Amino acid sequence: MEHRHAKHSLLDDQIKGLIGAGYYPNKSELTIDALRYLFSRRQDLRVASAVELYQEGKVTLSRAAEIAGMVGEEFKGVLAEKGMKIKVGSLSDEEFDEGLKLIKDIRVTSKW
Repeated sequence: MEHRHAKHSLLDDQIKGLIGAGYYPNKSELTIDALRYLFSRRQDLRVASAVELYQEGKVTLSRAAEIAGMVGEEFKGVLAEKGMKIKVGSLSDEEFDEGLKLIKDIRVTSKW
């Protein structure tokens, strides 16, 4: 347990050192830069984050694929491997029903 604490303490000291040396204005900027570097080197982490963002509805399928560094079809394959379904639109049942009713009304009143 003490070894883990020593690593954590060293990491904190290194962070403070980089900020003190003027490389970063604060811990937040250093963290953002470190994560950008990590994601640039680890596609597995980019894919994992993209899958989570997509699953939570925070990004579209195409944006998730872009985050993962893949084309859409490739990302769909990742989702399929994980047993996840592709989300089609983000309408609630009520919104879908309203849209369907509107389409039916248009078809009834139009002369097509």
